[in-house]
Amino acid sequence: MHDETGLYYWHDENRLVLFLTGRVTANEAFSLYQHIEPWLAEHPGSVLVADMDGTSYIDSTTIGTLIRLHKEMKREGGSFSLCNLSPPVEEIIRKTKLLNYFQVLQDEELRSLEHELFDRMPRRSATDVDSCFVLEAHNDLCQVVPELLPRFERLMAILAAEAGCPGGESPGAARV
Repeated sequence: MHDETGLYYWHDENRLVLFLTGRVTANEAFSLYQHIEPWLAEHPGSVLVADMDGTSYIDSTTIGTLIRLHKEMKREGGSFSLCNLSPPVEEIIRKTKLLNYFQVLQDEELRSLEHELFDRMPRRSATDVDSCFVLEAHNDLCQVVPELLPRFERLMAILAAEAGCPGGESPGAARV
């Protein structure tokens, strides 16, 4: 397991593989989404894989970001899967009752690759993380796992009030 947090990627024409290492929190989730969003827009119907073999921790914003990516890929006719979950990440996904929501794969070929050989995504500073992005990630998480809403309702209300996010006035409300 990698100690250093890193976001690496590899892609061919219709497949993007993300390698998430270390502790992946809101800062990394925001950087990841900002970096790959243009590629996804240019490749509708593609395959997106998040390899988490080297991931030691993911927070709720990261989980919400994974849910958003899953929904976007499905809407565009593509596919999204989590791959090679590390034991700590598998436990987090299990506790949030999302093991059946995501397609979870094991791929020994990906596991054996040296992430340092791939392109590294730029990492934004923590002050650059958009509060509306964090709010939307938690909205996505609470829509898929509604029983988590009481746990995040206060955070979501604060983010909605302070950041002035569109559609943020009712935390956890279904958005179209």
